[in-house]
Amino acid sequence: MSNTIAGVSLGLIAQESLSHLASVFGPLRGVITDLSPEVVRGGTTIATRIPTKPTAGELTSYTPSAVTLTAVSLTLPNNPIGFVASFSDSERSRSAVNLDQLFVAPLVEAVGDHLFAAIWNVVTAANFATSTTITAANFDRSDLADIGATLTGLGAPKTGRTVWANSTHFAALVKSLNSAEYVGNDANKAEGLVPRTAGFDVYEQSGADANAENLAAFAFHKSAIVMAARGIDATGAGTAGVELLDIEIPGLGIPVQFRRFYSPDAGALRISAALNYVVGKGTGMGVRIVTA
Repeated sequence: MSNTIAGVSLGLIAQESLSHLASVFGPLRGVITDLSPEVVRGGTTIATRIPTKPTAGELTSYTPSAVTLTAVSLTLPNNPIGFVASFSDSERSRSAVNLDQLFVAPLVEAVGDHLFAAIWNVVTAANFATSTTITAANFDRSDLADIGATLTGLGAPKTGRTVWANSTHFAALVKSLNSAEYVGNDANKAEGLVPRTAGFDVYEQSGADANAENLAAFAFHKSAIVMAARGIDATGAGTAGVELLDIEIPGLGIPVQFRRFYSPDAGALRISAALNYVVGKGTGMGVRIVTA
C-alpha cells in the first residue's frame, strides 16, 4: 500500500522550483551538453560529439564534402548525485514546514554546487595550457577583449563564449563596467550583474576556488567543457509508496528527479533531489585566468 503524505504535493513544489532551477543551472548554457530524460540501458558510457568547423569554398557542384565530429566518451558514475532532507514526526509537529521554501531551493542549490565543482575541477593547467595572469584589482573589459583574441587564436568561434569568475574578479568587472561605460541606472547595475561583454556571457561562481593553481576565472568556448546527463531509474519506486517527479530544467533540458516518501521505521518525511550526470574536457579552447 502506498503511503499518503498530507500537505503540498511534490508536483506543485517541484513546478514552483522551475525558475530557481533555471537560475542555478543557467551558466551551463556555456557548455556542450548531451542530455536526455531517458535512463541509460545496456551500458553507462555516453559519446558526446563536438563538431569541427569546416572550410567553405567555391561551389562548382553540390557534391557533399566530409564533416568531422570528434567523440568525447563520458562514463556515468555508479550513483547519481543528490541530497536527501529528512524531517521527523516530532519536528513537523512542532513547526509549520514550508516545503517549497525550506526544502526545494536548498536541495537544488546543493546539487548545482556539486555539478559546478565537478566542472571546475576539469579547469586545470593539464587540460587547458593557455593562461593569463590578472589580479582582481586589474581585471576589466580590456582584459576580456584580449582574452577573446586569444581564444580566436585557439580556433574558437566568435559565438558560444563564456566566462566563469570567482566573486572578487566578477566584482571587479561589475565596478569597472559600471564606472566606465554604463551611465545611469539599469537592471544590471541594480542587481550587480555583468551584461554580455566583449563577446562573453559572464557569470559569478562562488565555488570557483583556486584549484590549487591560483585559478580565479575561466574564459572558454562551449566546446571546451562537455556534460552528459540521463534520467534516473525509478523502477519499483511507485509501488514502494514513493512520490516521484522527473522534470527538465527550462531552457537546458537537464533531467532532475525529485522524490518524497515517508519512512515508517524512522518516523520521518524525506524529500530528495538528484541528477545523474558526468562532465569532462572537450577541446582546448579555454583560457585560465590566474592570479600568480
